[in-house]
This record gives sequence, C-alpha cells and structure tokens, in this order.
Amino acid sequence: MRDIIQFEGIKLKIDHDVIHCKLKPDFFKSYSTSKCEETLFNAISVLFDREYKEYRPILLDLKQINSTDAVEIFMLISNSALINSLVLTRAFLVRTTSLKLFLALNNIVGNRVVPNKIYTDFNVALDYCQTNYKVFNNAS
Repeated sequence: MRDIIQFEGIKLKIDHDVIHCKLKPDFFKSYSTSKCEETLFNAISVLFDREYKEYRPILLDLKQINSTDAVEIFMLISNSALINSLVLTRAFLVRTTSLKLFLALNNIVGNRVVPNKIYTDFNVALDYCQTNYKVFNNAS
C-alpha cells in the first residue's frame, strides 16, 4: 500500500496493484450526483499520476452504502467515459445477493466498454482484479 487519498466519504488506495475505493454514505451527502463522477475521477487521477500512469483494476466497496446509492454509483461509474480512461476493469463489492443480481442484470442489458464484475465476497473480487492486472501486464 503506497498512497491513500481520503476525504468526505471516499477512501482510495492502491494495494496489491488494485485501486481500492471505499464509499461511505457521507459521500452522497457531500456531493450532488453531477459532482460524484468528477470527484471520483479527480481522486483516481491523483493515484494514476502518482503511480507512473499504469492502468489498474478498481475495486469499489459499496457495502457501507444503501442499495439506492449503490445502484446510483454503479450506473454512474459504469457509464463514465472519464473513469473508463483511467482503469483496467471494475469490480463492485456489494452487501447482498439480491443487489448483486440486480446489478448483474443491468450489466447484461448495458453496453459496457470496460467490464463490470459484481461480488459479495471481498477475496473473490480481489482475486479477479489481481488476475486481470497480471494478464494485462503480461500481454503488454
């Protein structure tokens, strides 16, 4: 773990070649929906610039936020061209299987350039991210 960026409801760090993003309910109180994307992009950009502009997967921990906010941030990040330009893949960590299934259904009907994976188990999500990082960097 090299860098940690933390402010009003968002915590970003790079650990084991994965960008870990933890969102708390405060994040949605601090920023309007239109500012959420910009705020996340700016925070990820800082890590991206500090880490020699290397593409990494992002693991978004949404377990501490309610389902409505989780769906909102999933949609926002999934459709964000700005965030897509900085990350290799996206993995979302959610609390419940029902939320996982709902987001997976949205994932199927959406047209995503960067793949989304949804998990309820942190270790499985981390393994997915680390595997993608290794595959990408071995192929490059």
